[in-house]
Amino acid sequence: MKQYHSIEYFSKMKIDSNVIAFNKLDGSNLRFEFNMKESKKGLNNGFNKFGTRKQIIAPGDETWGEGIEIFMNKYSEGLDRIFRTNKYYRNAKKITAFAEFYGENSFAGWHDPEEKGNMQLTLFDIDIYQKGILKARDFVKQFSHLGIPDIIFEGNYNQNFIDDVRNNIYDLKEGVVVKGVALTKRKNAENVIMVKIKTLEWLQKVKGLYGAEKLLQEVNGDKSLLMDL
Repeated sequence: MKQYHSIEYFSKMKIDSNVIAFNKLDGSNLRFEFNMKESKKGLNNGFNKFGTRKQIIAPGDETWGEGIEIFMNKYSEGLDRIFRTNKYYRNAKKITAFAEFYGENSFAGWHDPEEKGNMQLTLFDIDIYQKGILKARDFVKQFSHLGIPDIIFEGNYNQNFIDDVRNNIYDLKEGVVVKGVALTKRKNAENVIMVKIKTLEWLQKVKGLYGAEKLLQEVNGDKSLLMDL
């Protein structure tokens, strides 16, 4: 089952790249695999495998079962319809939908037990087997009606925007994920590239609760990004 890749930090995106930045929801990454054969048989709208970022899970799981239930009720029918009717997906053997599972009090992967039964789930990426992550503009165009993270910024990536996110002028809980494209070695082919920017406020909270080692993990080991903390 496809796993979600690690996202680089903001310094890895070229200034002036054309991007879309989405609200980075503070929760846990869940994945849902769509199988076209299962869909054509009328089974579970094609979704037959589920997982957290690192492990396979099943419906009814004590911790993550709520996320599967929300996904099946909120997204499975709409996604199945798109995957079966849009020619871009029709020949895909497998498609993985990635969504964030979170509650009002969730923080850095921790979830408040008191919120069980009242969690939320939001679709944030689609990966097509042997094609990769869907481009941000296509993702917005095709899936925004189902419910996706808010768009915080669209345009040329620049230092002012980076600083504004870090200083949290957008009133974000965690930060943003910035998505753009880069040319590959194949003629006229593009790959999705993405970076994350987290607010200083969120990073300071991580440091206070979990210490310097956890903080360093959050910035992908780049100590130069901790100068303001």
